[in-house]
Amino acid sequence: MIAEIKQSLSLINFQLFLFSMVLFFAGYTLAPWAYYKDIKFLLAYPKWLAKKLDKLASRHWHFATLFMFILGVNTFSLFIDLLSGLAPLLPVVFAVWTGFNVGVITYHTLVGKFYFASLLNPVALFELPAAFIAFTLALQYNCVLIGCRWLGDIPQNFSAYLKAFFWIVMPLLIIAGLIETFAIKFAQRIEEAEEEKDKTKDDL
Repeated sequence: MIAEIKQSLSLINFQLFLFSMVLFFAGYTLAPWAYYKDIKFLLAYPKWLAKKLDKLASRHWHFATLFMFILGVNTFSLFIDLLSGLAPLLPVVFAVWTGFNVGVITYHTLVGKFYFASLLNPVALFELPAAFIAFTLALQYNCVLIGCRWLGDIPQNFSAYLKAFFWIVMPLLIIAGLIETFAIKFAQRIEEAEEEKDKTKDDL
């Protein structure tokens, strides 16, 4: 297992990893401007997604159910990002678009407060590297398709990138999913305790 992880990590090109970060943060930085200007065609999807996430977060699901849902959504999203590597230049668009969507949802949820500082939360510290790695893998396979000579000797078969996704991205998403599930359940317990206190006061 450790050998598989090391082999998968050695596949990642550091320059493309940094490039994927730049693309993501370009979209993330543009999000508040688009939100402030109320550019509806850009905001329609992330705002819709934010409302759906708010509704789902309010449901009192079992811990395992909530965890599997979070893991499933995140895995599906990043797997689509990985598959974008099959189409030339599509990973560039997806990386910027993902950063933009995350930015709109964050800005909407926090009402603009602690916008960049919010990325230092424990969940994001695992989810973001997972996203950057998924984009890096997609960009690398893109380079295989269009023939980037400067990358040197990299795997030509897409299965190598699928393997790296499984051994690197998935563990990060599992850890992030567990932290997020614990955080949601903890917040729900606090909310229930506050409601119980208010109810007790009203009865008195």
